[in-house]
Amino acid sequence: MKKSRDPFSRLKRAVGGLFDRATGYVRGVGRQADEVLKSDPIDFSAPSIPYYENLAARIGFARVVLYMALLVFVVVTMVSNHRLITYENLYYLAKDIGAASQTAKAQADSLSYPISAEGADFALYRGGLVISGSDEVTAMSASGRQTLSVNVAYADPCARASDKYCITFGRGERSFSVYNAFVQVHTETTDYPVFDAVVGDNGNFAIVTRSRDYKSEVILYDDNMEKQAVYHLGGYVTGISMNEAGDRLGIVSVEAQNGVWETKITVIRIGNRIGQSSTTVMGVVGGTCGFVADERFAVMFTDRLMVVNSDATVTGEMLFDDTVPTLATISRGSVAILFESGNDLTKSVLTVYDKNARELYSVTLDGDHPITKAGKPSALSVSDRALFLRAGDSLFCLSGNGRQLSSTTISHDTLAILPEGDDEVMVCTPAYAYRLEVEDFTRIN
Repeated sequence: MKKSRDPFSRLKRAVGGLFDRATGYVRGVGRQADEVLKSDPIDFSAPSIPYYENLAARIGFARVVLYMALLVFVVVTMVSNHRLITYENLYYLAKDIGAASQTAKAQADSLSYPISAEGADFALYRGGLVISGSDEVTAMSASGRQTLSVNVAYADPCARASDKYCITFGRGERSFSVYNAFVQVHTETTDYPVFDAVVGDNGNFAIVTRSRDYKSEVILYDDNMEKQAVYHLGGYVTGISMNEAGDRLGIVSVEAQNGVWETKITVIRIGNRIGQSSTTVMGVVGGTCGFVADERFAVMFTDRLMVVNSDATVTGEMLFDDTVPTLATISRGSVAILFESGNDLTKSVLTVYDKNARELYSVTLDGDHPITKAGKPSALSVSDRALFLRAGDSLFCLSGNGRQLSSTTISHDTLAILPEGDDEVMVCTPAYAYRLEVEDFTRIN
């Protein structure tokens, strides 16, 4: 019988033989120890002790075997991944380790960056910040050091980020780019305009575009920038989100059927095999969405809040009575919604729900409330233990289930308020950003 010429098979047999031999030596050491323990006590005054000499020899042999196994592992890894071992990749790896280490250092209270256009978009990234402006993409580390600066030309700049990558694109333009903390790692020109994108901590990401035959197309990529799947939708995508782990993708699409609005919720499970499930809600329009847990996907409608699991089965639902949602934010573990009363336009209600769409607490904002007096609420964000609401040039912080209210003054040209950590928020202006903690706010009640 002809022997296999596969070098990896021969290498596997050789490594297996060495392992079996080393295992035999280890078992021999155990048997020898049992025999010694049963015999007379060891004479430690003797010039040499055969037991320990033999044991040292066996340990030395095991060490050689481990070194050989390590060498074989390194060789096999290099051979199987030789295309990825380049000077550029090694350089990027070293740089990326240095950039990632910045997150372990003390965070700077403020980050200064090149002045961005009014329409700049911001995303938290590795403890720092990514700024996608109309003519430049900038990344700042947690310590305030600028690590990336790339010239772009975006009419409507957008930024999305996770622990691994950040993605920038111009909404309605036919390209997108993927970055790590210091360099562009991928860029792609699409056949049709890009409307949105999401990215997970494992590097999986998705792009929302359209195709010749469908109103919406969602392209799913893995962490090597290779396409995993393409999903065609008959309606327009109004919301898309990926959980932190990057193994669940939620899509909300809307279309009109015979004059009736139809919202389709699709949840995609990403793994060795990719699966998807969907559910349809008739007569309403869905939009804002997000994962409140790894397996729970929340969707805001004009008349309700709905939570589905990975199989698109409804696990929680809350209908809105005589109220109109004006602001909403979905975070891990909770959903915050600001409602206007349908009967009294001078009164609004701020309500926070848990991951099952059950109400946690509610705060009524009437004409005498400090938030209402400050101006019309325009931005809402939630951290793990606090809720932040902007009204005019004031930023309000609600903690203790809404019982504690405090505020601070912010710049009138503030562009974004991004929740960070348990009780922190990043306030972004066109030229700089700064962190605020709950302790930085002045207590009102």
